[in-house]
Amino acid sequence: MDNHSRFVIQNDLSASIIVNIEPECVQVSLSPGEKVTVQDAFDHEPVTLKLESDQGDTIVSVWPGDGEVRVKKDGVDVFDLIEKGICG
Repeated sequence: MDNHSRFVIQNDLSASIIVNIEPECVQVSLSPGEKVTVQDAFDHEPVTLKLESDQGDTIVSVWPGDGEVRVKKDGVDVFDLIEKGICG
């Protein structure tokens, strides 16, 4: 994993958005002003973001490339938050 990227998805809309982490199909709701950090370690193919709207909901899907993607909310891994029932 020679390449790394790090970026923030911040909700500046007046309504909540959904961040969908694939391929696990884990959904995290971001209220206005909330954000998640995406860290990607990859060889050749970086993470892909897909923007969609479904029945009025804004959905940002995070699809991994050929490496490891970590998504954190408030500095904590989203998967840890979901296991604890704090996020989702």
